[in-house]
Parts: sequence; structure tokens; C-alpha cells
Amino acid sequence: MIKNIFLFICSLLFHSLQLLAQTDPFSGTWQMVYSPDAIMPGIKFQLQIGPSQQNILYPAHIFISCDSFFAEYDLLLAKKNIREVGISKNKFPRVQRPFGLKDRTLFLTGSFDLSKDLKGAPVLNFLRIHSKQKDIIATTEVNSDSAKLVAKLKHFLGDEDISLKKISSIPWHSENSDDILEPALSPTYFGLKDTVYLPTRDGVVNFSGIKKRKNDRVSVTLNGIVIFDKIDIEKKTQQSDILLRPGVNILTFFADNFGNDLPNSSRLNLEFGNKKFALDFANRKDSAAIFIAVKLICDPDKSKDRYFAEYPQSGPESLLKKDEKLVGGIKSVKQQLTLAIWDEVIDDGDTVSIKINNEWLIKGCPVKKTPKFITVTLQPGPNTITFLADNLGSIPPNTSVLEIIDGKRRKSYEMESNPGEKNLIKIFYDSGTPIK
Repeated sequence: MIKNIFLFICSLLFHSLQLLAQTDPFSGTWQMVYSPDAIMPGIKFQLQIGPSQQNILYPAHIFISCDSFFAEYDLLLAKKNIREVGISKNKFPRVQRPFGLKDRTLFLTGSFDLSKDLKGAPVLNFLRIHSKQKDIIATTEVNSDSAKLVAKLKHFLGDEDISLKKISSIPWHSENSDDILEPALSPTYFGLKDTVYLPTRDGVVNFSGIKKRKNDRVSVTLNGIVIFDKIDIEKKTQQSDILLRPGVNILTFFADNFGNDLPNSSRLNLEFGNKKFALDFANRKDSAAIFIAVKLICDPDKSKDRYFAEYPQSGPESLLKKDEKLVGGIKSVKQQLTLAIWDEVIDDGDTVSIKINNEWLIKGCPVKKTPKFITVTLQPGPNTITFLADNLGSIPPNTSVLEIIDGKRRKSYEMESNPGEKNLIKIFYDSGTPIK
């Protein structure tokens, strides 16, 4: 009896997965074998796509094998329209042997386009967007035979036509696939920002950051609906009112090309009541990315629980010295806060120093991908965090993320600075009156 019940549940689960796959043409397993000649082994390329989140974001997995080389990468896909999904800039390596591909962040820059072959079978064609990417090379020294293999992989990933046929409609799932859709849990940054809680459902979006004669084109979707479609924002000022639906909304900002001066450097500005933020392809971690996505929720009460109130700057405190830049300001009802500092992109030797109210918290601290936590005690009233870059590391400028945490609330700042520059964060500690 128990065995029959178990078999029934397995059968029901299997048919449920098949039904889900039938309603989503992207989910499933896609494959091709690249064999340019009969002498060298072919390259097997397999793309597994999981079930979507709101029919927009897809966790995905890549297998690449050729001769002795075998690799697996996690990535994120973002739906642009009914035919096309953008590919995340970063591909996180789960397995690479006997060597790795050093510039794995930039191979497969572009999107997959869904169509059918002459027999009517579904295919995914890779639409490449060329960028100023570095050569795809091995992470370790290789022998002469492996060098030929690296060159073959480089040619395939960087130049060859890639067309994948669907071999299974069952959505991909693994113990790590759900983490790809959660920025706080994902093993690397896949282009999905932390969820933003907003005070109102109605907002305004517009663009900035475009240089003349750059010819950048961008698209924007909200919950899968196109707001802007392949627009050249240099030619016309673009602005639109948007209205969020109740619950979770997904807004995605796409780079349609890299213009004349690679890569795309467009910036999408969003304003909801007193909440302002931006999605910016000029930021280092999103440079040469195809998309930036963010989940938006209108829940004023929840926003108070998760985020600090803003501390507006006015009067004498807003007067800055020549080498100072005000990054932002918050209000706190707790005297003790935690600062977390890390680099979301790469460990490149950056070091920083931090003061609070002219007293040193740390000096010459290396910025790693693993966060370093520092406890700070505020004085009543205004406080100033001073963030200084000690060097430029191996990849200028000095970049890091500084996050302020009080146990429930959090606020993060992306720092890009050069030696001699001071980034300031103002914190007003209200020791008696709760923040409203």
C-alpha cells in the first residue's frame, strides 16, 4: 500500500513538471555538439533552464566538455520578450577541470533567442553582443595539448554560432538552483539586486549617463511588460510613469547593444515618493552586463522594519571640503551598529580605512569577497562615517560595498574611490524618539 502511494506521488510530480514545462517554452535542457573537424574531439555544450520566477527570471546551468576538459557553471537568465532571454554577465563555476576559464564572466555575452528549425522543433540561438572582453584563457598553466584545447574553447565561446536543440522539457533543479534567485544567498552577483521596499506604488523612471554619439540602446520591462523597447535615449529624453501591482514586482533593465564606445553605460533612474535609486551599467560590477534586475515591493510598514529612514542633509552639515563626497545619510534608533565591508566583484588587492567622528575604526583593511564586520557605537545626534581608499589595487578604482546593519534594518553603499578622496555617510542617532 505504501509503495503504491509513493509511486502515485512520484507519477503526479513527474506529470506536474511536464505540465509546467509545457507552459514555459524556455525551461528544460538544450544541447549541441560542436565538431568542426574529425581530428579533434567535439565540444559538448548543454544548457539547463529551471522553472521561472514570475515567468521572468530563470535559474540556469551550463555543462561544457571537450576531451579532458569538463566544466559546470551556474547563471541567471532574464526574459526580455516572448522569444528572448538575456544572459547574466557572471557564470559561477561549480566544476572546472583540469583547468578553468579565467574570464568566465564575459563569455556568452548576449541573449538566447527562441525559434524553430525547419522541422518545427524548438531551438535556442545565441545572439552575441561583442564587447571589449579579454581573451578567454586558462586559470593555470597548461601543456601544449591543453593549449590547443583552450584555443578551441575560446573560438567556440567567443566567435562560433551556437544553436541549441531541446532534448528535455523537464525544468532543471538542484540544491543550488533556488539560491540563484536570492541575492543574499547566491554564490556570486548575477545581476539581480536586493529587493527594494517602496513607500508608494506609483513612480517615475527616466534615463541619464549617456555620452554624445555613443548610440546606446536600452529596453525596460516591468513584470514582463515592455515599458521602453530598444530606445536610443541620446536622441530623445525618455520618461514614464509606472504603477506597481500589489506584491512582488520585477523590473529589468536591458542593454540592447554596446554602442560605439563599449560597453553600454546607460543609467535608469527610479523615483517612488521620497525613495530614489538607480540601475546603472556604468557601475563596475554591471559594466558589460546585458541586464540588471530588481524586485520591487510597495509595503511602507515592512519598509520601516527593513530599512533605515533617510537623514536629509541641510545647513552647515551639507558644506563639504574639496576632497569630500557625501554618499548618503540615515537615521538610527539604535546606538550600536554593525558595518560590513566586502568586494562583490573580485579580490584585487584593494585596502580601505574607516573613521567615525574622526576616530579610526580600521586602517589598511584588505577588502575581500568575504565580509568583514565592525561594531560601531554612535554618539547622540549627528555622526559621520569617513571611508577612505588606501590604494587602487590591481584594477582601478578602489571598489567595495559598505553595509550598515542594526539587526533588522540595513543600508548598503557601493563605494568607488581613488586615494585621497573621502566618502562620507551621515548617521543621526535619535536616542529617545522612535523614527516615523
